[in-house]
Amino acid sequence: MGEYAEWISSFVVQTLSGVVAVFVGVWLALVVERKRRVEDAETSDAEAIREFDRALDTILGSVVKNTAEAKRILRALEHQKRPQLIHAAFETSTWYASQDRFIALCRNVDERIIFAQFFDEVRRLQAFVDFRCNLHVSTTTGKLDCEDPDLHALIVGIDRHLAGLAEDLRFCGVVLVTDHGKPVHRRLMGITSVAAVPAG
Repeated sequence: MGEYAEWISSFVVQTLSGVVAVFVGVWLALVVERKRRVEDAETSDAEAIREFDRALDTILGSVVKNTAEAKRILRALEHQKRPQLIHAAFETSTWYASQDRFIALCRNVDERIIFAQFFDEVRRLQAFVDFRCNLHVSTTTGKLDCEDPDLHALIVGIDRHLAGLAEDLRFCGVVLVTDHGKPVHRRLMGITSVAAVPAG
């Protein structure tokens, strides 16, 4: 019976040590897998942040260019003696090329909305500049009577509306660059300092 008890105790010890080894092995595998997933998520998050920063930097460059173009239109309208042809060179291809990726990576809904609104304003301003240009060409080529007072009042109203659209775009661009831009974007816009926002 001593030999049988020794055999049973040896069997129980080996079985229990095997079971414990399996549980410890599974637990260690789970810990290692969880750590690997955390590291993969951190790497993925870091790459997404870098990609978002690149997209934001590119889009902000376009914001700076479009804001400068809006300022140029405002100056041209302010300094004209009589209606003159105004050409606009707005840049929207950057937004259209990076819009989907920017929106997918941007976690702030308000930020997505304000950038989309800015480029929608760019599109509207470009369309209005094109309309004004077509009207100017029609008056210059004699298709419309330049001496008509109603036409003159219409052109003055169009220029006033164009100036309002350009000022809105300029202001929105300054806000975007002030709130989201890097120092290089602020310097390009001529923004010298940004007031600190109190915490809390």
